[in-house]
Amino acid sequence: MKKIYSVVLVLLVSSVAYSQWNVGTNPVKRTFSKSEISPIMARRQSVVSTPPAMRVELLNENFNGVAGPLPAALPAGWVTNTVTDMDAQNVQAFRVHNSTTANAGGYWPVPVTTPNNKFAGANDDSAPCDCDYAEAYLQTPELDFSAASNVALTFDIFHDRGFGGGDASVLVSTDGGTVFETMVLGVDDEGIDVTVLPVDVDYWQTIILPVYDLSGQSSVIFRFLWTDGGEWASGFAVDNVIVGELTNYDLKTDKVKFGNWNQETFERGVWDYTQVPLSQTSPVLGTAVIANNGFTDQANVSVSFSVLSDGNPVSGSPFSSDQVSANFLSLDKDTLSVVTNYTPSGLGTVSMTGTVSSNGADDVPANDAASNFMEITQYTYARDADAAQAFVQPDSDYEYGNLFDIYNDEAFGGVLFAPGGNSDVGAIVVGRVYEWNGLDGAGLPVLSDPVAETVEHSLEASEMNSAGDNNFIFLPFFDGVTTNALTLEGGKTYLVTIASAGDARVSVSGSNTWVVSWLFSSNGWGATLSIPMVRLSSDASLGVASAPKAEGLSLNQNMPNPAADYTIISYNLVSSERVSLTVRDMSGRIVSLQNVGLKTPGKQTLRLNVENLSSGVYSYTLTAGSESLTKQMMVK
Repeated sequence: MKKIYSVVLVLLVSSVAYSQWNVGTNPVKRTFSKSEISPIMARRQSVVSTPPAMRVELLNENFNGVAGPLPAALPAGWVTNTVTDMDAQNVQAFRVHNSTTANAGGYWPVPVTTPNNKFAGANDDSAPCDCDYAEAYLQTPELDFSAASNVALTFDIFHDRGFGGGDASVLVSTDGGTVFETMVLGVDDEGIDVTVLPVDVDYWQTIILPVYDLSGQSSVIFRFLWTDGGEWASGFAVDNVIVGELTNYDLKTDKVKFGNWNQETFERGVWDYTQVPLSQTSPVLGTAVIANNGFTDQANVSVSFSVLSDGNPVSGSPFSSDQVSANFLSLDKDTLSVVTNYTPSGLGTVSMTGTVSSNGADDVPANDAASNFMEITQYTYARDADAAQAFVQPDSDYEYGNLFDIYNDEAFGGVLFAPGGNSDVGAIVVGRVYEWNGLDGAGLPVLSDPVAETVEHSLEASEMNSAGDNNFIFLPFFDGVTTNALTLEGGKTYLVTIASAGDARVSVSGSNTWVVSWLFSSNGWGATLSIPMVRLSSDASLGVASAPKAEGLSLNQNMPNPAADYTIISYNLVSSERVSLTVRDMSGRIVSLQNVGLKTPGKQTLRLNVENLSSGVYSYTLTAGSESLTKQMMVK
């Protein structure tokens, strides 16, 4: 088991291991500058969290009650300071935003949760600033703790520290706001106090901070402090601020991931792949990140992992976690993992649901379970989230790609690549493969010379992606004379990249949590925050061509996925067609049918309401005229 964080309930992964890396190895990171990345599409995210159950609430503010045009002033009782804009005018540092106004400048994509969700945000990206946010703060109303006990402060943050942004922290005053002290949020692995809030480039995070030592105080004021680090930056957002007395029992499963987080090294294992070729499957591993949100310690906490293949339970499911948290402390967080005896044997969707339980009671059973899924494919090996979120164009010649574990010897046909929008027409790209030998002492990749290259390809305008697209081109391996499949060895890890002279953009999609995506440019090697849409394919029959799809129709992955209340499905038509959408559960039963009507050529989107669907995996089929395409989605 790995304790994720002490005292504050957040997921904080500071260093990880891959293949033969040691856990303590810190890879070199690389952050794109504003000039290197396109405006970023705001990703959709399911509801941030199930709010902790409070026996008594002293404050509950979600900012949704603020009326009028956005951005708007804070609710009554909330305080912020002023900053100076480009015209030397004073403006409020924190204002109430939604995701649209927060991303007005295109570089602060605060994830969308519920429609038109509002939050307090300090934005160093769009008008009227380029401002100096050296000490921007958001301050709660004054609270009275004189009759309270077991009090906790809980809140959601979006803190991406993008483009040079600085740290965020929480301060408290007990003298009416005269003096504020920085709060200790937890203790790291070396016993050092942590005072800065964690960073997540993709998702809102829920923080629960116990403030038991403030019981009896008649004046308590909390302040959220953020700095732009003296640089042009993105922003910092706060939502769902609740102060109250914790309930006694509340276990929660925050998330489920494929892979065993409790191995000391990554070794072989399915690590956050979204698509895995059937020929490269291995026993399914899973990890649940669990939290004790209640005031009372819990004994003998375990997780039951239900594994389904295309909706059908696999042999041996559910599987019990390989460890038990014998004494799970209040407001602690842990990881429980499982190594199943199930290896996928057919194409389709493998889904996993982890449900936490203990010997004790649970006052909030609705948050006990979480799910995830991956696709078992015929040919495709992928890590990306299947929908372009932004386009990267490094400042020089570059290579950008992902690591892939090879479990069995296999001949691979080539590399799949999703060119980014506004790449230069005629830009030359080529795929390369390196044998990966871990990191050196400086945190830099240790690579062989290239073991193979693909044919060179000149990009065409029709091959480029827009935001939300997943159009891939296929680059076959080339031995200098003819295209030829490349045999990769089982038991090894390979880095697969796309190389360009700097005039091609790369679509990126998903978060590089496990440091499996790497960029080489003028700054040398570095792990990036996002995952490039670069894949391996064992199909040797495609030639230099777009990845296969219906001739007059293309269908993109729904977003968000998993979905909670609704999801957006986008598709492309080459001619006017009558369109319908059919949703089926894993038994094949139709659960939703939409006759969309006659649609014109080009990119189209439709909204699918999933509020009435049970949690699980579903397929959705888009029919346009005589053509149909099908994908799968997860409903929470």
